[in-house]
Amino acid sequence: MLQVTSRSGRQPVIDIPVKLVVPAYRTAIDAGAATESVDALGDTWGPDRKHAAGSYGHLGTTSTLSTTRPITGAADPTMYRTARQGMYEYRFDTLPEGTYEVEPGFAELAARRPTGRVFDVMAERTQFVPNLDLALEAGVRVAHPRSFTVKVTDGQLTLCFVANAGKTLVNSVRVTHRPDLTS
Repeated sequence: MLQVTSRSGRQPVIDIPVKLVVPAYRTAIDAGAATESVDALGDTWGPDRKHAAGSYGHLGTTSTLSTTRPITGAADPTMYRTARQGMYEYRFDTLPEGTYEVEPGFAELAARRPTGRVFDVMAERTQFVPNLDLALEAGVRVAHPRSFTVKVTDGQLTLCFVANAGKTLVNSVRVTHRPDLTS
């Protein structure tokens, strides 16, 4: 409980309930990046990598994209300047059972017309982002963050990308254990 004291005659002391949540797992990936980076809030984002058993990473025949041009729509655009394209999955191993917040970040980095890149995003066999067309929904070089919660019961989280047109793309992925939420 946090107490705020003031000189107010009506309510000189206000009690504010505070709940501290400590995640058992948190991983943030700067997709397409070869080195670690730190965002404006001081959070560390690890470099992108291929999946290795017991760890995390992408699967599939992939390539990376990057831009030095400005990204709009984000308080901190650094996580949107690189991207991984063509992957079919990011896999996270050895997770404690529970509810997870999944935060993929998207931005189309090159001039692309609507319907040129359309894909679905699924986690744990459930579709969360259907027919994502970044050029149509957000525009080019505009951040398009998403967030959803999933339940993990087998120690592994699979984040799948299914291409409908063109190649799949993601700029960042953060996975955080959230014992305070239920999916």
